[in-house]
Amino acid sequence: MQELLLPLLTGACGAAIIKVLDNVIMWKLNRKDTGDAKFKALQEGQRVILLDRIQYLCRCYIHDDKVDFDDRRRLHKMHDAYHALGGNGDLDTLMAAVDELPVK
Repeated sequence: MQELLLPLLTGACGAAIIKVLDNVIMWKLNRKDTGDAKFKALQEGQRVILLDRIQYLCRCYIHDDKVDFDDRRRLHKMHDAYHALGGNGDLDTLMAAVDELPVK
């Protein structure tokens, strides 16, 4: 009887340990995916904020028909950050128009 009981208990304990390890691994993977989704959402939000701010500033400078040197430098840094976050070329035309403005 003991000869049959020992392998049965050993196999059951092994299966239980494997199942616990599987659950721990899946929990960690799901937890990481949630963090990645939040990070991607933050990146997308930052990109949209930069898009809006750059458009607004470009329109203001074009309306004033002049731009300060430091303002244009900061605007280019924002535009570079926008591209680094995956922004497309939507702002390139406005940036080119600002670059043609006289510097005060």
